[in-house]
Amino acid sequence: MLLGQAKVIRYYPYYQRVLETAKTIMLDLKYVNNAEDRAIFLTDIDKLKKIEIASSCSDLYHVVGETYWVATRCDSMAFRGRRLEGTRITTQNIGKTGFDFAIRTPCTPSRWEEYDEEMTAAWEAICEAYCNDTNPTRDPGVLDAVKDAILRMTYYWYNFMPLSRGSAVVGYVVLLGLFLAANMDITASIPPGVQVDWEAILSPDPGTFVDAVKPWLYPSTKISRCLKDYTDVSCAFSTTGSVVAALTSVDP
Repeated sequence: MLLGQAKVIRYYPYYQRVLETAKTIMLDLKYVNNAEDRAIFLTDIDKLKKIEIASSCSDLYHVVGETYWVATRCDSMAFRGRRLEGTRITTQNIGKTGFDFAIRTPCTPSRWEEYDEEMTAAWEAICEAYCNDTNPTRDPGVLDAVKDAILRMTYYWYNFMPLSRGSAVVGYVVLLGLFLAANMDITASIPPGVQVDWEAILSPDPGTFVDAVKPWLYPSTKISRCLKDYTDVSCAFSTTGSVVAALTSVDP
């Protein structure tokens, strides 16, 4: 979001929300982790008051006194009471040019295992919700269980993923693909100023994420034809060469 004096144009619109999230975590836990992953306790009343009124990442840094990070909250749905490590919000003093205020994803084996279990359970929930729907061509309003299940799995992907725009796009493409597989077309574009991955990162649980996204996503849902009704692609493109030619052709 902030690299010294430079504002990262893709992420800076979420700066204030991330700052408030970091403050909330610090006030709740009353500690942060430093660059060596050691806990720095913030139980002093004066420090807590300064955190509460902080208006910038530099204010928070001066309270802590060194490079630190806090992890966003990500509640499990598969295991009651489990809290996964979300995304790390970090503040680093880089000297005369100011501060780095950024997010990072920890790539630890234990974290991979936890999210693997969570996303497996989320996928099974999608399958169960869809299989319980005996009439997939009915009004989209009755498919909320399927829609919610798709968004919940997307939520865990966005909290787990390595941070890049590519992985965020992959998550959204999979979301659209799952809706299509459930015979639903999403006809709306993402609203201006909204980044779906950031909405997930800043949501403490999947329910909060669903509530943030569905007001603009669900009304645009249209029931589509069953995929089985479409002609098999192999009928039109029977060889690998014809598939490659179709994908690489350019209209004159």
